[in-house]
Amino acid sequence: MKAAQMTTPDPLINHNASWLMDMAADAMLIVEADGRILRVNPAASRLFGYTQEAMAGLFIEDLMPQRFRAAHGQRRAKYADQPERRTMGALLEIFGLRQCGSEFAADVSISPIEGGRVLATVYDISARKHLEAEQLRMIQALEAANEELKNFAYVVSHDLKAPLRAIGSLADWIAVDQKDRMDAEGQEHLGLLIQRVRRLDALIDGVLSYSRVGRVQEKPVSIDLQALAREVVDSLAPPAHIVLRVSEDLPVIRAEKTGMQQILQNLIANAIRYLDKPQGCIRIDCIEQDEDNWRISVSDNGPGIAERHFERIFQLFQTLNPRDRVESTGVGLSIVKKIVDQSGGRIWVESTLGEGSTFHFTVPKWPSSVRETQSKLHEIDQPTHFTD
Repeated sequence: MKAAQMTTPDPLINHNASWLMDMAADAMLIVEADGRILRVNPAASRLFGYTQEAMAGLFIEDLMPQRFRAAHGQRRAKYADQPERRTMGALLEIFGLRQCGSEFAADVSISPIEGGRVLATVYDISARKHLEAEQLRMIQALEAANEELKNFAYVVSHDLKAPLRAIGSLADWIAVDQKDRMDAEGQEHLGLLIQRVRRLDALIDGVLSYSRVGRVQEKPVSIDLQALAREVVDSLAPPAHIVLRVSEDLPVIRAEKTGMQQILQNLIANAIRYLDKPQGCIRIDCIEQDEDNWRISVSDNGPGIAERHFERIFQLFQTLNPRDRVESTGVGLSIVKKIVDQSGGRIWVESTLGEGSTFHFTVPKWPSSVRETQSKLHEIDQPTHFTD
């Protein structure tokens, strides 16, 4: 190890340590208790823009902007009383000063060595700070966009639904009071008008429901899946020619109740809406997919779905039948997929044309909040190992 002018061997640093320091990719400086720099490696010379000879003899405060120097001198004096290994960047924001006058964000690790000296390792974290600032900017922009979208959804709801209700009420009044004055074609056209007003009203409600998914987080609770399925079936009041069978051994699961209710309601309502058989059958089942997931299924004996549409049906506003034949907004399955995805599960369909379809979706046995709590408890239970 060389002293200030890099010529006199430093008795505190042996040859191997000196060689390793010179080969290190990170900037390293050996600093006296009073802040004077004794030795630097080539990486430090490159980082700060000085020659190694020029840096030796400077004070460590010379390598930081003026605004930090007084406070750093006080912390250095305090550190000299109780030296310990630490990372300075974890406690405060630090900047380095190059010889050219430019600054860079830094992290500094300091380790005490003999004679009150310290080994300081300096890391240029400018790129990381830039990425963090960009990430923060993007998060703020996303939050602002989400807030605007939420406000837009409510404005659209109010501004569209108010006149829509007026149109619907007027159309209903004409249909009742003017029925005898209209011919069959006029009544048919008015019926189409009323039907499409109701469709638009349902579409607005669907878009609002889709936009709300994920904004309000419920706590996972224990759900008796069998009781919930029967409750949903009763609320939908299927027609007499459709039999709904709820498996007798549906488990108790942990999930967000409102989300699970929405999933079942949309899947069962879809099955009822599209059933084309004189005797319809819909079945709700659940099995263990694996040790971490339940797999819940809603099956029907309806018209089935061609394989080329398996992905399309989960996209927003997509329907497979003309809306004037089967009334649908094309939002229900999109809502289901969004809820399932956000819960950490997945959804897919199996189907045979003319024979029916089965929608499967998985539900984690341990929702994310429960898994995180268990993980923390597991860490606490682990024995602590000490090394010399």
